[in-house]
Parts: sequence; structure tokens; C-alpha cells
Amino acid sequence: MTALFRRSILCFLTLLLSPVRAAEPGATEPALGTYHWPNGTAGVDAFAAWLGRPSVWALDFIGGESWDNVGWPTWWLETWGKWVNVQPGRRLVLAVPILAGPPDGSGPKQGGKGVGEPVSLEKGAHGDYNAYFHDLAENLVRYKLTNTILRPAWEFNGGWYAWHAKGRTEAFAEYWRQIVATMRAVPGAEHLKFCWNPTLGDQDFPADQAWPGDAFVDFVGVDVYDETWSADTYPWPANATAAEIEARHRKVWDEWILNSARGLTFWTKFAREHSKPLAVPEWGLNHADHGHGGLDNPYFIEQMHTFLNDPANHVAFQCYFDINESDHRHQLSPGVAGTGKKEGTEFPRSAAKFRELFSVTAKP
Repeated sequence: MTALFRRSILCFLTLLLSPVRAAEPGATEPALGTYHWPNGTAGVDAFAAWLGRPSVWALDFIGGESWDNVGWPTWWLETWGKWVNVQPGRRLVLAVPILAGPPDGSGPKQGGKGVGEPVSLEKGAHGDYNAYFHDLAENLVRYKLTNTILRPAWEFNGGWYAWHAKGRTEAFAEYWRQIVATMRAVPGAEHLKFCWNPTLGDQDFPADQAWPGDAFVDFVGVDVYDETWSADTYPWPANATAAEIEARHRKVWDEWILNSARGLTFWTKFAREHSKPLAVPEWGLNHADHGHGGLDNPYFIEQMHTFLNDPANHVAFQCYFDINESDHRHQLSPGVAGTGKKEGTEFPRSAAKFRELFSVTAKP
């Protein structure tokens, strides 16, 4: 057997046995995931089947009602651990609250620890909450979820969670470092990955002011929804023509989603400057009660597909937010019958476009 032939066999076996992973910079397609309600394994699998894919990644959220949830989210981890490990190619992306309780910082109202005690990023920066994240890391190891991608304090540049960081960016950054160092130090948890994850736009403040340092971040994430309060966009007049609606869809993409002060162009450049892959852990269409969503918008789907799959943007993974909430509707897939939720889509044209572009049959 020649040396060249031996090397060829070795390369083939390496590719054959390697686990499915996020796309590396320069790859043609990022990993695809979805959210379909807490512990929504059936919904994730239905989404994969709808697209004809053998599997997709799963997105879920730990509840922030108590510190017990943060450290011991057994209800989440037991289910996802079994799901991830039963089939190659599966991975969990897990959003993690870093302060328990409501957005006003008054602290948790339930659970066995810290009930009624106000919470703050400053306490976190001091290390007061490290024990909860040590427990979380141990539990991720226990349930064989050590390849999980964590999103601590997702959308911290908005004002809707207890960890909103406006005016407290130094405390936020130090608290982030405390969490990452604590979790990485747990035996077996060395391969956990951390996604630093604002939402699109400046929101309450420029999120890059809260960067914790390159050594403490594995992915730069940004959440993207087809909604905006920009002038002459959404909502459009009741008598708007199809051409006028399409013009507004294009305006939103060009002026808000892509090229606003902290739109996708900014975050792509930011990630590249910090030598990090980009991620879009949440994205979706929106029919919202506030009226500022783009509704059935195949153009948004097309543009997201182009952006996500452009190797120049170095997108490692992306997750479609495939649910209908009571006041925000995003779902594209048919979903799972009998869940008691409002399944199905309000966006038939967009659903068809998404399936055309993201199904395995769309690939060469």
C-alpha cells in the first residue's frame, strides 16, 4: 500500500467518523436549528422532517423564575440529554438567565434560594452567583450535554430581562467572565461553548460596549426578527399595493436589518475583528400585535438564506424561532398536532420559500 493511498484512506475515515458540527469559516452552510417550545423535542424533529433533514439542532431556554432553575434545570437537561445522544448530528443551544426574577431586579419570587433578595450584575461581577453556574456545568456533564452552546444573558442590550446592561456594561462584562471561568473549571465541561448574544440594533445601548474579551467568547450571536419601528416601513397603509409592500420589505432589510448602526453588516465585521464565528441564535418572521412586523415576507427569507450561507460572513449556526406566541407569531412549519398550542403558519408564501431554500432537496 503506497503512502499516498494510506493517507487517502485515513482522510476518508476521518471524514466518515467525524461528528456533525457547526460550519467552520469558509464552509458553505451553517448548522440549522429551531425552537419549538420548552423541551420541544417532538417539534424539533417535526421541523427536521418537514425539511427532509436527518436532524437539526435544538434551541431552548432555561426559565429565569428561580435560581434553582439556573443551577438545576433538571426538567430541561434530562430530556435534551436523551435527545441529543440518541442520534448523531444533534446539538443543544441553551439560553441561560444570569439573574433570577423579573426585569426590575427585585429577585426571584419562587424556589429555595434567594427568594425576595434583589439581584444585580454587580453582585454577579463580585462572584456571588458563581455556585449556580458551577452546578449548571456539573449538571450538563451529568446529562451528557457537554457539547452544548450556551447563551448567557441573551439580548442583554434590550430592557426586557433582569440582566439588561444599560449603564452597567463593566459589571456585565466581569460577570460574564465569572460565569465562563466558573463553568470551564468544572471537570468534563471544558468543551462547553459560549455565545455572546445581543439582539439586532442599538436598542438601549451599543452592545459592543459590554464585550467581555476574546478569551471568554466562542461565538458572536445576534438575534434577527423582521420587525422595525423605522419610518415608512411597518405597518403599511391598509390600501397599500403589493408593490408598495414589497418596497417596504426591501427598505427594512437594506436600511434596518443589514445596514443600520448595529445591523448584520456591523456584527459580521465585529465578529471577524475578534476572530469569532458569527451565529444567529434566533431569527424569524413576525406578525405581532404591536403592528410592526413584516408579516408574510418571502423576501426576508431569501435575504436571510443568502446572508447565512455566504462563506464571507462565517456563520457557524442559526436557529429559526418556529412558534406562535400569543402576541407574536413566527411559525413556518406545520408543527405537531395535539400539543394544545396554535400550530401551523400564517405565512404560506414564506413557508414555501423557506422549505424550498432550506430543505435537503434544495441542495446540489
